[in-house]
Amino acid sequence: MSETVEAMDVIALCCPKYKDRPQIARVTQKTANGYTIHWMAGSYSGPWAEAKKRDGRKLVPWVDTIKESDIIYKKIALTSNHKLSNKVVQTLRSLYAAREGGAS
Repeated sequence: MSETVEAMDVIALCCPKYKDRPQIARVTQKTANGYTIHWMAGSYSGPWAEAKKRDGRKLVPWVDTIKESDIIYKKIALTSNHKLSNKVVQTLRSLYAAREGGAS
């Protein structure tokens, strides 16, 4: 887990303020105290796309800032059809279970 996170990398997060699992995001830039990310929407078995949220009537990219400590998995490679590989899914499930005290 010591590799560096670059802009455009896809990472997995564990942010306490969100309950959805898995939490996948694309890094947009490194900041002084963490990273600016663009959340992605999807599921363990479905395709992933950049998440949007409503701003009045418009849909805008869902951007957030996170701390380095929120990252639980770096350098995720999505398959050609924008899905998580089976190996990554198994790793993420076990990481989230460990983070949440074994409750899955």
